[in-house]
Amino acid sequence: MSFSFSSHRIRTVLLALTGAAIGLCASASASQAACSYPDAEQVFAKWGDTGYYELAPDGGFEEGGNGWSFTGGAHLVAGNESEYLNGGEDQTSLSLPYRGMATSPRVCVDENTPVFRLMTLNGGAQQAKLRVIVTYETPVLKTRSTEIRAGDAWAPTEPIQFDVDGQTERVARISFTPREGTGDWLVDDLYIDPWARY
Repeated sequence: MSFSFSSHRIRTVLLALTGAAIGLCASASASQAACSYPDAEQVFAKWGDTGYYELAPDGGFEEGGNGWSFTGGAHLVAGNESEYLNGGEDQTSLSLPYRGMATSPRVCVDENTPVFRLMTLNGGAQQAKLRVIVTYETPVLKTRSTEIRAGDAWAPTEPIQFDVDGQTERVARISFTPREGTGDWLVDDLYIDPWARY
């Protein structure tokens, strides 16, 4: 049995393969760019954490919550966290009433992004907790949650672990919601640690 291909068909197949290869390269570059955090700084050094962190997409809410989703009464308010980690000109934070939820834009996570931190304040009952949920956009949607407490003055959370899978890049979104109605929560300056230091 023999096969014959016209020169036109061969050119068409070669063009299609070239286009696919370019598409894969572009996709890989975009993925790498998404996991690139080139502007990391030691923003938590005052609290003994000398690691380098970079602000998550609109992690300071100074772009009006661009890319975030707010439900259940979660909303931006005037007034910044008192340490001004992202800059002295910042003037916005996030208010989270009971049953409110805020979900971050997508972030890239791999073994080089093991943790994240943020600034929190709870003006309500000190036993109240804030639930932090990380949702990974894997073929089977996966979530991991933890609960934190905060005092009535702005302070950073402890580092919160991402669920990483070696060098595999995962897309994740981070959500915040009060667990009880007795808290009075403010959140600001969500930072990602782009260095595998742990």
